[in-house]
Amino acid sequence: MSSLLDVLTLDQIDENHFISRVVTPDMRGINPDFTGLYGGQMAAQSLLAACKTVSPMQVPHSLHAYFLRAGRNTVPLEITVHRDRDGRSYSSRRIEASQQGEVIFTMNASFHQLETGPDVQAVHLPTVPSAQKSVAVPVPVGIVDVTLIDATPTVGNAFPHQTWTKVDVELPDDPQIHACALTYLSDFFSGLVQFDEFPKRPRLASLDHAMWFHRPFNMNEWHLMDWQAQTMAHGRGHYIGHIYDEQGRLVASIGQEMVVRESKV
Repeated sequence: MSSLLDVLTLDQIDENHFISRVVTPDMRGINPDFTGLYGGQMAAQSLLAACKTVSPMQVPHSLHAYFLRAGRNTVPLEITVHRDRDGRSYSSRRIEASQQGEVIFTMNASFHQLETGPDVQAVHLPTVPSAQKSVAVPVPVGIVDVTLIDATPTVGNAFPHQTWTKVDVELPDDPQIHACALTYLSDFFSGLVQFDEFPKRPRLASLDHAMWFHRPFNMNEWHLMDWQAQTMAHGRGHYIGHIYDEQGRLVASIGQEMVVRESKV
């Protein structure tokens, strides 16, 4: 069992090339049929590689990723970063992650040096029990230093759609690392469970994943992940998500499309 800090560790080969440490978190507690490389890990490590090519003053404000092939959780991830643009306020990066010569994941990420301006939001923290009054998610999550608790528990539901989350290992005071930690966590669950038609024994795979980081945050504190189903058709489903801190600030948003099939096993 590896810690999240192990996941968020890369060896730098040269200024644009990185390789992950071999980590093998068991994600079958989230999806019993899953034996590959967890998508949130690919996304977090790719974003981390991109972070290492920009100024520490710039933080991720958005990422758009595509999962091209299933990864293997026993093979290192080789990551190449393309430096598309460096500006005074914004920088853009393209990232390719490969295993044994095949590209399995791509990402576009944009970075921003924070500036002053209006601070408003139109969505608000849902009315749910606090983290202290919620119940633990009754499934292992494959990583020893993450706590997940279900804000709206449903009997027999292994895929909660409103989850209080925090990282238990002490992360460094680095907003880039906290953005990568949240990226790792952002692929755990799915808003599609809100549909009655969601398969009883689902076979799921992420197709694409997008995130927007709105405000600074600390993943050692509780954050509510609120997933919202949008549509499901033709073997694909789309959901969005909002992530709030305990003060109700919207710190990030996500959108994802997934393969959704009934397992034949």
